[in-house]
Amino acid sequence: MSQYIIYLSSLGMVAEAKECESLSQKFKGVCFMSGHSNCAEICETEGFTGGKCEGIRRRCFCTKPC
Repeated sequence: MSQYIIYLSSLGMVAEAKECESLSQKFKGVCFMSGHSNCAEICETEGFTGGKCEGIRRRCFCTKPC
């Protein structure tokens, strides 16, 4: 019985960190790869933790934990 209660109480402890995105203000050109290192590097200069290429227009979006 006590194992069941511990199991139920641990279910609510798992939380995913949300990732916020913002269009890069400094990146110029077209992003071709999702893990494009230049995009991520530029985003880091903007105060973000990373960056990725997204969308049909392949733009650089900067990312950071919310």
